[in-house]
Amino acid sequence: MSMASTRWDEGLQTRRGFLSFPAYIPVTTFGQRYPLDEIIRPYLSRFAKAWMVSHYYMQFMPEGTHIPLPLLVDSGGFASLFEDARILKRNGLGVIERQLDEDVQRVAPNEVLARQEEIADIAFTLDFPVPPKMTKKEAHRRLELTIANAHWALAHRRSKEMKLYACVQAWDRESAQTCANAYAGYAFDGIAIGGLVPRSRDVDLIEQIVTTVRECVPDKPIHVFGLGRPRLVTSLFEWGVQSVDSSAYVKMAADGRLWSDPARRFDSISPTERLHLALCNLATACQTTLPLSFAEGLFQTPSLDRLRQQEDVSLDEDV
Repeated sequence: MSMASTRWDEGLQTRRGFLSFPAYIPVTTFGQRYPLDEIIRPYLSRFAKAWMVSHYYMQFMPEGTHIPLPLLVDSGGFASLFEDARILKRNGLGVIERQLDEDVQRVAPNEVLARQEEIADIAFTLDFPVPPKMTKKEAHRRLELTIANAHWALAHRRSKEMKLYACVQAWDRESAQTCANAYAGYAFDGIAIGGLVPRSRDVDLIEQIVTTVRECVPDKPIHVFGLGRPRLVTSLFEWGVQSVDSSAYVKMAADGRLWSDPARRFDSISPTERLHLALCNLATACQTTLPLSFAEGLFQTPSLDRLRQQEDVSLDEDV
């Protein structure tokens, strides 16, 4: 396919290569908080089309880290949900401040954009999640600041190679419409919808929000943050979403679980066995198959050997 003739809903050309849609994008982290991520990361390129890293965890990325796939970097706006965080309005924009001992940690649109332009192929504007039980007054304040930050980033980005997605925060059809309409007609490269994870059990609401955004912005890719259950991902793609990201594949593995059999839990398994579980989960999410070498290794581990009769894993030599 010629890149010049590619439609917006077929993929995006980035600095690190072409990201084809639809795409399930695994989240990875840097630092010591989630050690399983360090073990899994070298294998991601065999399954996934891109990586997602939070702006927060970017600070722990070792210098010279090889990034073989398109890299998506979010804004780290989830930090606004921490108990010690405050969302402040400064010069018409939203910033996050956290008091950490004697220091104040600050997340601001200019700092986020500068870091994203250094390394990201696709970046997301600084947004502020709206938890389900938040007051309407505070919800609307966060919505207003989320929109302001998006337009500021669009006006001040210097790297035209980096794709910029405007973030939507919504809790119902009306708020989704308000936010999406604020971006319609502007030169954003895509739209991202956040804040859906705590509402993930209400599938009807998620459909309302997603389809409303699609109606308001019919000509740009839509990305959804944090929803990774395979069945829900399939529905999201049917509703007009082009890409999703999630860390659920590795969280389930850390808990000793497989997506194909979530009720079963394997206890006292080794890091290597958790790696195998994570790769099985990722293959399921990406709708691909395990390479022969991985599948053989999976069934050679004692704790997981009994899955041989229960798992329908295709043993392909290549992904």
